[in-house]
Amino acid sequence: MGFFDKISAGLTRSRDKFKESMNVLLDRGPNLDEDFWEGLEETLILSDIGGAAAFDIVENLRDRATRMALPDAYAVLDLLNEQISATFTEGGGEILGEAPALVLFVGINGTGKTTTVGKIAKEQTDLGRNVILGSADTFRAAAIEQLEVWARRAGVEMVTRERGSDPASVCYDTIERAEAAGSDLVLIDTAGRLHTSADLMRELEKVVTVVRKRSSIPVYTVLVIDATTGQNGLQQAREFNRALELDALIVTKLDGTAKGGIALAVSHELKLPIIKIGVGEGIDDLRDFDARDFASALIGDFDERFDEDEARITGENAKEAAMGAGERRRDVIEGTPARRAGEGESADDVRARDAASGVSLVDEAKGDVRDEDGVDGDSLNESGVSDALAFDVAAGVDDARAHEDPAGAAADDTVSFTDDELAELALAAGENDDSDAPEESCDEEPPRKKKHFWERWR
Repeated sequence: MGFFDKISAGLTRSRDKFKESMNVLLDRGPNLDEDFWEGLEETLILSDIGGAAAFDIVENLRDRATRMALPDAYAVLDLLNEQISATFTEGGGEILGEAPALVLFVGINGTGKTTTVGKIAKEQTDLGRNVILGSADTFRAAAIEQLEVWARRAGVEMVTRERGSDPASVCYDTIERAEAAGSDLVLIDTAGRLHTSADLMRELEKVVTVVRKRSSIPVYTVLVIDATTGQNGLQQAREFNRALELDALIVTKLDGTAKGGIALAVSHELKLPIIKIGVGEGIDDLRDFDARDFASALIGDFDERFDEDEARITGENAKEAAMGAGERRRDVIEGTPARRAGEGESADDVRARDAASGVSLVDEAKGDVRDEDGVDGDSLNESGVSDALAFDVAAGVDDARAHEDPAGAAADDTVSFTDDELAELALAAGENDDSDAPEESCDEEPPRKKKHFWERWR
């Protein structure tokens, strides 16, 4: 599976949630009115993108729509991917770049810090870097053992002390060992700390302070966030950033949540770059972050203007689609009639000739009238086109028949007409229509209920 395919597969649940909300919004219609902009902002917020990021995205899109004179909502959505990717904070390439660096991984319990440290160690070792690990999580059961497993997989050295030791002292020892071994990348795993616990956060501040004072190479503090926490992750990030002055983010467990938008919320509000994202449990499922790929995987595509299945079109879109369908069918009825096969001509020859001329086909065997798109009268009626719009020609045909032959008008509707006769009657009805004609007297016999034009062919 390719790079983008892996990210896209991991963000399936987040993307499905976003597109579901967008479909509800688009059912209102494609107009760029205030309801659309408010609905778009609400949809982004519901996707855990965050209020601040959603506001900026919508305002930037609104400004671009005005300057570019965009015609409808779909043109705006064509720019949504680009706008979302531009909202992420850029940077962070130097943290795991080629230059020597010491990286402290912090976060609450259960975010996947230890696993993330191990995966990065394996990745960087495979790239030829001299990596050393430090296990400063001396409180959680099996934390040291878990990191030891990853150290063996990556083939790197790990520094630790017995359980319950001072985390700051472990960091100090790790730095000394890295200098002695000539390591150019030091990765230190810290104990999980709840952002709501002031005592634990002060202890973590002490660890970071000791490392920054002792290290001779640049020190970076990276927050690991569990995407499944949603908006709670944003609050965690605020508290950790206030206490530790974070340098970057890593977002994990994006494959198991519909709250992938939290990555944008945190990055945008705290002005922090994202350097890695986790989209699975495999060793290769920790990926470099690319804003454009992430945005595309998060929101999907909106290239289709209308659903191909007319039965599923709803709201204003359905009305517009039905109106268009009705006009196409009127053009067929009032235009040149379909020709029958002449002598020496096959049905296929007629279809080919009619297709080239845009004339609709009449299937005498079945009695179906179909337009150039192959849609019959029943589907037209089901699509939501009103009788007044789609069947006004039928009324004209009935009136013309009554005028020419009153007795025939009262007869059964099984009377057959040739194609030429139908066309002439329809045209004659349109020419003789008089909207100003006086209403008939109430004493006269009530008019017979007219049968739809499409039904007469059954």
